[in-house]
Amino acid sequence: MDDSKRRGWLLPAILAASVLALASLGERLKVSYRTPLSGCAYDNGTGGASGLYRWCARMGLPATLLEVPIAEASETLPSPSGNVVITMGDGPWSPADETMEPEGWRPIRDWLERGNSLIVVTGAPRDLPEPLRKDLFSDKLREVDPAVSALPNAASTLLGRSVDDRPETVESSVTDDGSLTIEREGPRWASAGGDERSRSVPVQLAGDARGGVLYRIPVGLGSCYVLLDPFAWANAGLDSGENARVLAAILGREIGGGSLAIDEYRHGHGRAESFLTYLLGLPGAPAFLWLALAWALLYYYGRNVRLRPAERYEGPERRTAQEYIDAVAQLHERARAAPLAVEAVAARLRHLVSASGGHDPSAAALLEAADAYVRSGSRPAAPREAVRLVAGLVQLRKRLYGTRTVS
Repeated sequence: MDDSKRRGWLLPAILAASVLALASLGERLKVSYRTPLSGCAYDNGTGGASGLYRWCARMGLPATLLEVPIAEASETLPSPSGNVVITMGDGPWSPADETMEPEGWRPIRDWLERGNSLIVVTGAPRDLPEPLRKDLFSDKLREVDPAVSALPNAASTLLGRSVDDRPETVESSVTDDGSLTIEREGPRWASAGGDERSRSVPVQLAGDARGGVLYRIPVGLGSCYVLLDPFAWANAGLDSGENARVLAAILGREIGGGSLAIDEYRHGHGRAESFLTYLLGLPGAPAFLWLALAWALLYYYGRNVRLRPAERYEGPERRTAQEYIDAVAQLHERARAAPLAVEAVAARLRHLVSASGGHDPSAAALLEAADAYVRSGSRPAAPREAVRLVAGLVQLRKRLYGTRTVS
């Protein structure tokens, strides 16, 4: 295949591949990471929070889907205090995988100090924003058995695996009332022996023999809750044991004249942060991409475009053996015709000359040239010399003897 033909189908092939990638991965491209605990209210999988969203509505606490960064929650929620925001998931708090800077944590802390609460649910505590960890519990808590509670492996992330719906669980008593059903091998924290006189000392509310799993950290007039379990309040485990009851008790204690919100901004729902998220958020965009892919495939099928190097064409032999022999014999016969024709015409002229008893020098010279040509035995493919000799002999015969014949 030459360069011009290759360039002709290369660009449509790239466009078709791009359409396929956008159509199949469009929803995931909105968020630059995937973890088993998605915590998204639109996710009905085991790691989603759609069950939590519907449960809040049944409990008479309709949740607002927060589609702006938590740092801007004070501008969205109607009440300045008494609000609770639940953020669930492993990974950054931004859909673009942006690392939180200290300047980004400062507005959240100020919002908490005014009497609001933040509930953080994670299965990977080491992946929490660094400013939050340093400010609230870096010198007060340490992770137990970090090898066991490591981040999800690469295969789990790439395959989009979710939270196990039937893990090995254990019951963990809660300080106030009830118990949590949590994963037995999930992450745990233990006290690091920090400054006990600090006003932000984490209070363990639930745990087991391995360590704490649910903590409350006072922050001014508000508080920050951290649950180190991806199972308890996700779709997989919200209805297990008394998990919903424990959450209801926390919400009843912390919501004071405010409202409840679920963080959806980190999961790619909200304002567009790039042209891609804007494009995929347009009405009908996924359907348009699928249709474009279908038309591209039909185009390639209809044009019969090869997607591999062309095979070498070898034409079959169309002559049989006998036909080949006959053709060669005919060529040899045609080659012999030239000297035979010269010999016959020369013999006719010589017979006329001898019968008339005359002697013409021009006839003698031409007859000698014809005899020399016949003796040479030449068999040319294009007998130009034979044609010249025959034409000369015939013209000489007509000039000398006309159309007279000799019997």
